[in-house]
Amino acid sequence: MELSQSFQSGGWTVKYGIFDNTQDPRGVVLFVHGTPWSSAVFKPLAKALIRQRYQIILYDLAGYEQSQRLQHNQPVPHEGNLFSGDTSVRMQAQILSDLFQHLQLNADATKRPAVIAHDIAGAIVLRAHLLHNCSYRSLLLFDTNAVLPWGDGFYQLVRSEAPTFIQLPVGIFHAIVRAVIRSASYKPESMSSEWEDVLTDPWIDNDPTISREKQHSFVRQIAQANDEDVAEMLRQELYVEVKCPVKIMWGEHDKWIPKAKLDKLATMLDGMVREFVVIPEAGHLIMVDQPERVAIETFDWLLKN
Repeated sequence: MELSQSFQSGGWTVKYGIFDNTQDPRGVVLFVHGTPWSSAVFKPLAKALIRQRYQIILYDLAGYEQSQRLQHNQPVPHEGNLFSGDTSVRMQAQILSDLFQHLQLNADATKRPAVIAHDIAGAIVLRAHLLHNCSYRSLLLFDTNAVLPWGDGFYQLVRSEAPTFIQLPVGIFHAIVRAVIRSASYKPESMSSEWEDVLTDPWIDNDPTISREKQHSFVRQIAQANDEDVAEMLRQELYVEVKCPVKIMWGEHDKWIPKAKLDKLATMLDGMVREFVVIPEAGHLIMVDQPERVAIETFDWLLKN
């Protein structure tokens, strides 16, 4: 499932792929990953849905994995600004809107995708829907955070000390990334080495030069997580304007996002939440910890919506 296609948006070359095995799909499913992940986190679930005759759209967020390449005419960082390129939720929502336009997903009801979002992608897809008029057939949220405050202690530390994290020795940085990835699993010590390698690949490389570039990218996507991108929607009470059915799934042992935040989000969505499912023996990465249960819940939701 290579992301062999691309389009330009927000100064980024964004990589995406469209996958199916039928001329008559049940519908279109668009996956949007969060941080610090990539589209690879959804691939087993996407493959299962392809076998059930769905057309799948996967893409890497701007600044992540295969979408880390900036267009050549982008300005270099100036004093007081550590980073080239914008990876904020605000920008990601604009890019998602551009992807909709690029693929003509708003053109007619038959192309309207069911959207599945994980982690900060919840805020991204809500902004795209509420502020950029992206139309969804339905919305399925995995362990997502679209209320404030954002981030645990580690993320708050990176946001406040970004220059320090950019300068960490490569070996120490690699160890931190692997620890962060494992902490998202229900049983970190049981995460397979294969999954750990897949999930750390966007940020780790054996080549020292490439590794430094990836380290810079990892810090950038945390440092640019701006509370205002969510606060704007909250101030205007926009969540009551969601126009599609919503299902929320949460890992019972998610150490990153407490259930209280999902409960609050469900209340804000004002009756559009049709299902709220707690997945046992799962952490933040529910699709990794409980792939069979998540696939069943997802397929059941798509059939009904």
